[in-house]
Amino acid sequence: MAGLKGENQIEKFRKIAGMLVSQISSFDGVAGVILEGGLTRGFADKYSDVDITVFLSEKTESLRKRIQKMGADEQERSSVDVDLSVHSLKEFKKRRWSEIDRWDYSHAEIVYDPRGEVRKVFNQKLRVSRGFWVRRVAVSAEYLKWYCCPPRMDVGTVAEAWIERGDLASAHYCLTYSVDLMLRIVFALNKEFLPPQKWRIFYSYCLKWLPGDFEKLLGEAVMIKEMSASDFKRRLDALRKIWRDVVPKIEEETGMTLNMLSKYYVQRVLRQN
Repeated sequence: MAGLKGENQIEKFRKIAGMLVSQISSFDGVAGVILEGGLTRGFADKYSDVDITVFLSEKTESLRKRIQKMGADEQERSSVDVDLSVHSLKEFKKRRWSEIDRWDYSHAEIVYDPRGEVRKVFNQKLRVSRGFWVRRVAVSAEYLKWYCCPPRMDVGTVAEAWIERGDLASAHYCLTYSVDLMLRIVFALNKEFLPPQKWRIFYSYCLKWLPGDFEKLLGEAVMIKEMSASDFKRRLDALRKIWRDVVPKIEEETGMTLNMLSKYYVQRVLRQN
């Protein structure tokens, strides 16, 4: 995958996955199989797993154990970590998906689904309303304004308050938290679920819409060169430059100004009239 360095062992991983999928899909009672993680990313190294999820038509303990033993045997044979999960499709439908689940399954590759049952479940559980994205933008933007990007420059922020209080670690931490808030907004503006934290910055570079000089400015915002007020200001300036490009996009995508979003936050999120 572009941008990732190190030895790419994807062909080895795909060969293992292909062998396992071929065997598993031949069993009666298997409704579907998906690939996740490095197998769909196109990059797998020594830190990666062969991530496979199997769905059963019915909850059958003997079949579940048989499939998981196949994964354990292959892991021992190949010395590659095999993460082979087995679920009853009926129970999987009822399960509440976390944000990470939504991201994982939105990037999964369905490799066996003879009756289209897995695709149907995924389509249902990955469908969200426009309000889902608006709410995410509203909440994250409200916090971002408090922490480092106020509506007016004469308004103090949480991060700057820590500079005056003399706690540089807290000030820098507030900016680090603000970086994550910014990422949440940028992903929401692209109508994309949030990846796990370990992949969040990397996958942000792949989004269809990004603020100008995003990768460079994000790098500046993340990096702490020294525990000083001047370095704090450098990071803060980078975040505010990103924000200046984000604000017009927020208005374009939500149809609301920041003031309107603040009212939305109070009325729809805090439920205050």
